[in-house]
Amino acid sequence: MKDVFSILNRVEAGMVLDAATGRGDFINVLKQNLKSWVQIIGVDVSEKSVNHTQKLFPENDVEIYQMDLEQLQFEDATFDLVTLSNSLHHLEHLDAVLTELLRVLKPGGMLLICEMYRDGEQSDAQQTHIQMHHWLAAIDTHFGTFHRETFTRDEIQAIVKKLKLNKVQVHDFYIPVDNPKEAKNCENLIRNCTETFKRLEALPDGSSLLDEGKALLARINSVGCANASRLLITGIKPAAKTMPNIKGDK
Repeated sequence: MKDVFSILNRVEAGMVLDAATGRGDFINVLKQNLKSWVQIIGVDVSEKSVNHTQKLFPENDVEIYQMDLEQLQFEDATFDLVTLSNSLHHLEHLDAVLTELLRVLKPGGMLLICEMYRDGEQSDAQQTHIQMHHWLAAIDTHFGTFHRETFTRDEIQAIVKKLKLNKVQVHDFYIPVDNPKEAKNCENLIRNCTETFKRLEALPDGSSLLDEGKALLARINSVGCANASRLLITGIKPAAKTMPNIKGDK
C-alpha cells in the first residue's frame, strides 16, 4: 500500500496546528512527511496527555499546550495547516470545535481530518479494533467523559461537507498486517484492556462491562487485531467572505 500520508510531501505549510494531539502520534506523522514545516503546535484539553507529549517533543520548534478546543488561544488566520486525527468521535460540540479550527486557519490554508470508521468491508481483525473503541466509549461515558462510538464513512464525509472547503480530497485507506495475531499488532489493545479492567473493578455496577472486556480479550487471542479503515480528508479554506456559518447550517 502506498503511504497515504505522502500527500503531505507536496503541502507548503510553515505554521502547523495539531488539534486534540493526545499522545502526539500525528505530530510524528507530520514530522516524517511534511517537508515545509517551521513550527508545529499541538493542543489538547487533557493535562495528562499534554504532560506526556511535552516530554516526547522537547525541541523548540514543536510546542504542546493544554487548551480548550472550543476557545483556541490563537489569533485568526495563524496557521497554514490544521490537522485533527482520530478525534472527531471524542468531540462533544463538533460545530464549535470545527468553527475554531477554521478561524485559526489562514484563507488558502489546508484542513486535514483523519478518522477511522466503523462500517464497510472490514476484516474480523479490524472489527476487533472497532469493538474495542466502542467498549472504551461506553466506559468513558459511564465515568462521565464524552466519547461517542466511531462514525460511519458517510457520516464523516457529511461532517466535512458542511465546512464547504475547496478542493476536497478523500483518501480511503487501511494499514495492512501480515499476521493479525502477531503480538506487536495487538499489544496496545491488550494493554488498554488490562488497564481498563482496573477501572471497572472499582465500580459496583461494572460487571457487564468487565465481562465485555474479557470477551474482547478472548477475541484478540482468537482472531487478532488490525487498525480499522480510515478516511484522510483534506480541503482548502476559502476566502473569508465565503466561509459558512457552521452552526446555522442544517
